[in-house]
Amino acid sequence: MTIDNFAGRVIAPGDDAYDDARHGWNGMIDRKPALIAECRSVDDVVAAVKHAAAHGLTAVARCGGHSVSGASMPEGGMVIDLGKLNQVDVNTEARIAHVGGGTLLGELDAATQAHGLAVTAGVDPSTGAGGLTLGGGIGFLARKLGLTIDNLEGVQVVLADGSVVEANENSYPDLFWALRGGGGQFGVVTRFDYRLTPIGPEIVTAWAFYPLEKAHDVVRYIRDFMHDASDDVGMVPVFTRVPAADPFPADWHSEKCLAVVGFHVGEEEQAMAELQPLLELGELVFGFNTTQPYVEFQKSFAEANPHGNRFYWKSIFVDDLSDELVDVMLDGIRTIPGEFTSIFIEALGGAAGRVGVTDTAFANRSARYNLGISAGWIDPAMDKEAITASRACYDKLRPFSDGTVYLNYLDRDEVDRTKAGFGPNYERLCAVKAQYDPANLFGGPLGGAE
Repeated sequence: MTIDNFAGRVIAPGDDAYDDARHGWNGMIDRKPALIAECRSVDDVVAAVKHAAAHGLTAVARCGGHSVSGASMPEGGMVIDLGKLNQVDVNTEARIAHVGGGTLLGELDAATQAHGLAVTAGVDPSTGAGGLTLGGGIGFLARKLGLTIDNLEGVQVVLADGSVVEANENSYPDLFWALRGGGGQFGVVTRFDYRLTPIGPEIVTAWAFYPLEKAHDVVRYIRDFMHDASDDVGMVPVFTRVPAADPFPADWHSEKCLAVVGFHVGEEEQAMAELQPLLELGELVFGFNTTQPYVEFQKSFAEANPHGNRFYWKSIFVDDLSDELVDVMLDGIRTIPGEFTSIFIEALGGAAGRVGVTDTAFANRSARYNLGISAGWIDPAMDKEAITASRACYDKLRPFSDGTVYLNYLDRDEVDRTKAGFGPNYERLCAVKAQYDPANLFGGPLGGAE
């Protein structure tokens, strides 16, 4: 199989590389695309888009392939693989990073931190910058800098007719609005231009591991502390397992616990003082505070969800960390099986909450926390048990939700939650989709909207 004017590699069913190329991060996704087009340039992306349009194939861009739902792997369609488009050019004077559409977050962090600069990025370095950004972009710096999309100055996009356009506040502003939180269903973004901010290179972090029996006390402290915390600080509680490695106590290895990651990007002495109480809540399994390079901190969860294992997610936005909510999370971490299972809370507010609901396509700017169930396991025989238990926990969490959802965390059985995720921006997004991709070449839930 060939693609006209295409200089990259085309992988089709039957090719030796096909099975490796079609399997991504989530081992539960077993889809068979008609073609995988590994692009080397923007011209290759144009050629691939035109080929897909001419042959009636849904065309979906893939950056890191880290979507839990397998969003970048269309059954019977074309995968436009952007992995080779991973150049990062940092303009230190303008504090702008020009980032190729196939760049991974680890590559982005390394390139920007070489100059003491950063943009909000997610917590797994193998995640693609493209997928993270187009869905909004929650990360450790969200309270300080806003979501990733709040730091996006412009993009280069290949549209359904094969044209290449620059979209920003002044050029194609409706498209630029939609791409900030509306996902990748409007075109293939081949370059992101991020506004950068001085961060680090060293930040202060605190790590506290508590027995599950201390969960209520710890979460109450976090709830009270974060209510008035500055944008410089954040705390992320995670119901998980104690790592089976030094320096953690041997008798706690792989035991379930509440781990809290605290971080502070302000002045060191003040940061240490503000984070120290997190380590003084009693019955600590293990904990410490320290200074560490921000670029290394961003790799903290690199091994939490190993590539190729089996994953299933649910998530909700919540406004309060009530005792009743903690009860449900405790029940969840005790009943959902899996070596890599966790239930986590991402603190929002701060800069992320000071953007208008309709200023970008990302609709929920009021929730104080994003809560996620991340079930992860190895044995396929555990699929039914893990998914059933995750759904049961989610059903108990729903009364605490404001009804919206972070679309980057939607799993493959949750398409019906898309409209709630877009909230009051849904109708406008449908109109932008109809304008730029009327034949639904790029797929996505908006393509079937009425």
